[in-house]
Amino acid sequence: MAAPALHLAWSNPVRIHWGAGCFQSLVADAPVVVLADRAALSYENETLLLERLGHHCKGWSWFQGGLASVALAQTLCEEIWPVLRTHPNATVLAIGGGSTLDLAKVLRFRFEDSRTAADAWRSNQLPASASRHPLWLAPTTAGTGSEVTRWATLWDTEILQPVKLSWSPANGYAEHAFVDVELSWSCPLRHSRDCALDTLSHALEALWNRNASPISEVLALDAARLVIEMLPVLLEQPAKHEARVALARASLLAGMAMSHTQTALAHALSYELTLNEEMPHGEACAVWLPMVWELAMGASPACDTALARVFDVPAAEGVQTLRTWLHQLGIAGRDLRTTAAGRATLDQEMRSARGRNFIASP
Repeated sequence: MAAPALHLAWSNPVRIHWGAGCFQSLVADAPVVVLADRAALSYENETLLLERLGHHCKGWSWFQGGLASVALAQTLCEEIWPVLRTHPNATVLAIGGGSTLDLAKVLRFRFEDSRTAADAWRSNQLPASASRHPLWLAPTTAGTGSEVTRWATLWDTEILQPVKLSWSPANGYAEHAFVDVELSWSCPLRHSRDCALDTLSHALEALWNRNASPISEVLALDAARLVIEMLPVLLEQPAKHEARVALARASLLAGMAMSHTQTALAHALSYELTLNEEMPHGEACAVWLPMVWELAMGASPACDTALARVFDVPAAEGVQTLRTWLHQLGIAGRDLRTTAAGRATLDQEMRSARGRNFIASP
């Protein structure tokens, strides 16, 4: 009897421009509003971009760092939405790390009444009256993969119990992504490390995921192996161009895998560390990876096979290899299974929106 056919639905509508210098090919023939990370865009690139955009540049706002919060998004709306109302065919162009790109994903949906914005973001409900502007994204870090997903993270920090929000309209993908490794040269080395750890987390989370497919597995494995090989090289040789290219490629591949699987348990556990310990997101995910790897083993033969391919050793040996690799980068793993309170937290997060994607969740 023939094996049943495998039916897969796969798409990523973002048009990807890849390669060193591709950002310099960006040309506008209609109004553009820019949101850029002040720390990530060099004066030279800013000047060149303004020259290329010319009179099409109708507005420019700066992201000054910090969490992509609801309050910050509201402030940026007050700056950007009036310009977008004046130019209803304008494109939003975002240049920066994951927070900048996520804010742009939120702001590209313009509401008739900005006072309703926070409620819409908190409920993840897009008003029918919202206007959608085209979105172009240019990442300046190699880590988030935000340029090829439809999700945007907002932090609701002005309530009694701060929480992480996910804004994810079905049509939230960007139209264009410019993945230019030359934009990452301004990224500090420690931040580059944390971004690459975020990439690794996206890749592994796509493997131990209930939404995994043969296509996402191929992308995630390639991404994970690139990070494992090239991140130590970059940390030892920050000027090595090949390492930055490899990590940019890994970030893109992991982002494409994650765009279909979403993240899982390690990310669910990371949010409290970011909020309460101010731990960078990539590190906050990475500290949980060995524990989550162990929890994933045995849940699925296909998952065990995929995990074995990460280091080309049996999956049970791979978790210790991962611990050692992370330790050499200064990352100490954590384990919630050693205390009753920790086990309760683990059970709670397994039942969260992200935790339910984990292949071994209840």
